[in-house]
Amino acid sequence: MYTDILIPTDGSDNVEPAIQYGFDIARRYDATVHALHVVDSSPIERKLELTALETDLETLPDTWYEAGDDATKQIGTRAAEHGLDAVTEVRRGIPAREIRSYITDTGIDLVCMGTRGHTGLDRVLLGSVTTRIVRTVDIPVLSVKAKPAISESETQGGFENILIPTDGSKPAREAVTHALDLARTYDATLHALYVVDRGAYASRPGWTWDELQQVLEQNGETVLEDVQSRAAADGISVAAEITHGVPHQAIEEYCNQHGIDLVVMGTHGRSGISRRLIGSVTERVLRNSDGPVLTIRGV
Repeated sequence: MYTDILIPTDGSDNVEPAIQYGFDIARRYDATVHALHVVDSSPIERKLELTALETDLETLPDTWYEAGDDATKQIGTRAAEHGLDAVTEVRRGIPAREIRSYITDTGIDLVCMGTRGHTGLDRVLLGSVTTRIVRTVDIPVLSVKAKPAISESETQGGFENILIPTDGSKPAREAVTHALDLARTYDATLHALYVVDRGAYASRPGWTWDELQQVLEQNGETVLEDVQSRAAADGISVAAEITHGVPHQAIEEYCNQHGIDLVVMGTHGRSGISRRLIGSVTERVLRNSDGPVLTIRGV
C-alpha cells in the first residue's frame, strides 16, 4: 500500500517520533524513505510584499541550506542503517507549498510529520504546516505529536490496537481500507467505533431524540457490520462498538480505555442524519491525541 514515504524535517527533536514511525512503516512495507527540508523563504517574501523591495532569494543564508542538508542526510544515514532505501532533498520556498509539490513530483503515498516544530528564524516547518498538509493533500498523513523522549523499541514494537472511528461516509470507508491493511501488516486488532452524537438532534427539526437516536444506532450497526465483514474476510481480529457522546471526546475515551496506539480517520464526513463524525472532529483528535493519527482526506 505504501511505497514512498515522505518525512519532512526542520532538524528539531520534535521530528524524531515521526522519523521512527516512518522508518518502521517503511520497513514493514519495503518502502523508500524520502527526507525533505524546506528552507523557508516566506518571512522574507512577506517582508518584500510589504516593502515593495526587490531582492534575490538566492541570497538566503548558506547556513539555512547547510542545516537542511545536515538534517536530511542524518535521516538518510539512519535509514540506510535500517536497511532502507532513502532519498534526501533540500528545497527553498513556502513549506506547505513545497511539501505538496514534492509529493506530486515524486509520487509519495504517505507523509509522516511531527505536529510541532521549532519557532524563530529557523522557522516552524511543522505544526501549522502539518495542519495545512492534512487539509490539502490527497494522500494519507501520519501526524505524530512530539514527546519528551521516545525509544526506537517503542515504535518498532508496532501497532497492536488500531482504532477506526467511522460514520460510513466515503472518506471514512477509505480510512477503513487503510486501517485494515495496517492491521493485517502489523497483525493488530482493529477497533471500529461509531459515535451516536446527540448534537445531531439540533440539525433535525421535527424529530424527537428517541426517533433520531434509533435511526443513528441503526446506521451505526450497518456501518460496523460492514467493517466487521471486511475484517473477517482478511482474517483480522476486530472489536466493534457503538457509543454515545461528543465524538472527539468519545474517541479519546475509547483510546485511553483500550490502549489504542494508532487512530485512522477520514478528514471529512457526511452531514445530515448520520452526522459529521469526521471533519472538525478529526482536527480535535489531532490536537488532543498523544498517539499517532493517520488521516485520509476525502476527495
